Amino acid sequence: MDYAMQMTVEDVSKRILSKQIDKQDAMRLFQSLDKESQLQLLAIVRRADGITPAHNGKGAARPLRALDQRDLTDEHRAWIAALVEKYDSFVPKSKANVLEHQVHFVDQRRAFHLIKDLKKLHFQITYTKADGAHVHDADGNRYIDISGDMGVNLFGHRAPFLIDAVKRSLDQGIPLVGYSDMIFQACKLFCEITGHERALFTQSGTEAVMFAVRIARAATGRKKIVLFDGSYHGLSDAVAATRDLAGNSFPLAPGILQEFADQIIVLDYGDMASLDTIERLAGEIATVLVEPVQSRHPYKKPVEFLKALRQLTIEKNIPLIFDEMITGFRVCHRGAQGLFGIQADMATYGKIPGGGLPTGVIAGAAKYMDLVDGGTWRFDDDSMPSSKRTGMAGTHSQNPLKIAAALAVLGEIKKRSAETGPDGTCACFQQGLNRKTTDLADALNAFFREERLPVVIDTFGSLFRFRFVDSYWGVTEALFFILLRMEGVETNIQGNCFLTTAHTDEDIEAVIAGVKASMSNLKRSGFFREPDQEPTQDTAQLPQTAALAPPQSSNASPRNEMERLRALLAADLALAEDQGA
Repeated sequence: MDYAMQMTVEDVSKRILSKQIDKQDAMRLFQSLDKESQLQLLAIVRRADGITPAHNGKGAARPLRALDQRDLTDEHRAWIAALVEKYDSFVPKSKANVLEHQVHFVDQRRAFHLIKDLKKLHFQITYTKADGAHVHDADGNRYIDISGDMGVNLFGHRAPFLIDAVKRSLDQGIPLVGYSDMIFQACKLFCEITGHERALFTQSGTEAVMFAVRIARAATGRKKIVLFDGSYHGLSDAVAATRDLAGNSFPLAPGILQEFADQIIVLDYGDMASLDTIERLAGEIATVLVEPVQSRHPYKKPVEFLKALRQLTIEKNIPLIFDEMITGFRVCHRGAQGLFGIQADMATYGKIPGGGLPTGVIAGAAKYMDLVDGGTWRFDDDSMPSSKRTGMAGTHSQNPLKIAAALAVLGEIKKRSAETGPDGTCACFQQGLNRKTTDLADALNAFFREERLPVVIDTFGSLFRFRFVDSYWGVTEALFFILLRMEGVETNIQGNCFLTTAHTDEDIEAVIAGVKASMSNLKRSGFFREPDQEPTQDTAQLPQTAALAPPQSSNASPRNEMERLRALLAADLALAEDQGA
């Protein structure tokens, strides 16, 4: 079956210009058109308002380029040395704490994104208090917190309803053996909100993914799992693999066995050709695991790909697992599944449902969840467990403190949510928060374009992420987050940022002002420079070579042809590229 989408020129152009699809899908659609249609598409895109880049009188005003550590001059290093002195005065206790306690305290995040030239600036802050949209440090500084506790925080720090629920649970004691009314209510409410049939709690998000994969393997009797390049599914050995340039899977880190990686197939996300691979290997695949919107690439929203994937997995009887650690409850009450109208066989959750306490959740269809406890049966007849069972355990899976927190969070979500709007679409309270995030991103993306900065904010729901389009964690990007902290805005070194219901309009305006001040400081100080000159070519004058031909008529390798097509479209979609479309 060929999963390339055959559509009209008008359909393709509307999807590209409305940003309904990401660039990979755009390239796939472009390839599916004949030569004449490809040229028509380029002409339509070229004529569209707002797609032509701004000009400075001498041609297109290309974005500046961010410096990395290889570009540093003596002047830059002197500027960094002066910043170190200011920063040492700004957070002296936090820095002293790291040096004093590093002998005994092992921090898995400490060396993350470490750059030697900025080593003196590379340490975490010691917090003393968190309240609402703010955190306070040991040196008396107060920050607007957009870290979102790495996605955990939806309602702000110390939400009263959450604090009250945990206090009540503490007063009742925290027995770990046996049931409680809270676990019954929490699972029922979880299923009611998400639309799944059954749910169970785990001790972490990583554990939820690990067990969901185990359930899928038990259900199918197959070994292989499919996941997609750029996704993140926790640190279980069952999913900790990436791939080399030849497409071979290998472990993410030392200590993870190659034998585990050999059972993982890593494919391109959003590329319809990946579906052909899944179809070809269907007899070996136990499950397909997918982040519907990748937390590290929130600009990728390949909805049509996901719908085709859902249809294929149904046809081939392959359990589809959605990893909704980030998207669950954040974009709407039913997560990405509700927003996209796609129901997975199972879904894994964490972060938000725990309200800040360690938790994970697996929810899904009874046919799969029954593999944990054997399904349902009665006491007054001859019924017995109707399903085979796989192994699962965890001392703190049903810890009363976290179940109390989860029940409180789920209750708050239900209270603030409506099932559907007048037109049948999701009308949940998250929409207001999502709009605030979009407004923040729009304001800053306009500033970045005006200042020719090679930065874009990508969003999905209330998740947003600063993306330096010409580098990945160079010295300029690292300095930006230090300066932003000194402007009173705390972020997450792992990249993802979030708004919560506790952020006021004034908080958001202060974040925007802090970003502008930090970026302007770096620009004035020479950490952005003019881009290298590159030859440009008007695509309208290009001959109809193999670069414009459909893939089946070209002798070039698919990867090389894709790169040529990518460059071709990039010339006409420059602004859309800057915006991450």
